[in-house]
Amino acid sequence: MIGAEHLAFACNGCGDCCRKHRVALTHHDLDRLARSLGAPAAALIEWLPADLVDLDAVSASMVLLPAGPRLMVLAHARGACTFLDTDNRCRAYAARPLDCQLYPFVLERAPDQQVTRLALFEPAGCGELRPDATNLEELTQADDERWARQLEYQALVAHFNRLARHRARLRHRPHGAPEFLAFLEATRARASR
Repeated sequence: MIGAEHLAFACNGCGDCCRKHRVALTHHDLDRLARSLGAPAAALIEWLPADLVDLDAVSASMVLLPAGPRLMVLAHARGACTFLDTDNRCRAYAARPLDCQLYPFVLERAPDQQVTRLALFEPAGCGELRPDATNLEELTQADDERWARQLEYQALVAHFNRLARHRARLRHRPHGAPEFLAFLEATRARASR
């Protein structure tokens, strides 16, 4: 496999990824964080407008809100993720989103879903080599889970957006972020029955 040498990547704890990147969330990520931290979901997120995101990568995750399409991401404060502490450690590490768990690995796949190439999201910058390499099978399983959950989330967003367009056609008050979060919570409650 091309890029197998990247399996020796080890985080050096610089915290730059938590400063530079905005992490899009799924309903699973948000639920896990809220439960782990005992915090309301609304306190953990921000809504990025379309002009601040790569629409090719996230268009199916854009939620139709009254102010326009928005992407649900981890909240930032003082130029970094709100979970990054003063020692460059994540205060939500055990419950962090799947995108954070897989960072900085990018798995490229053939049509049969076999991993053909492994790359680093940002090849230059942070990171060190370590003697014990990341297990490719575990990495592949985590990537499979991430994409399955992403597709599930995108289906929920599509359903909410259809309802939003229907409300607009009927000239009803548009639903905002609180209603979207309630919609996600109701979906979770139905699934757990």
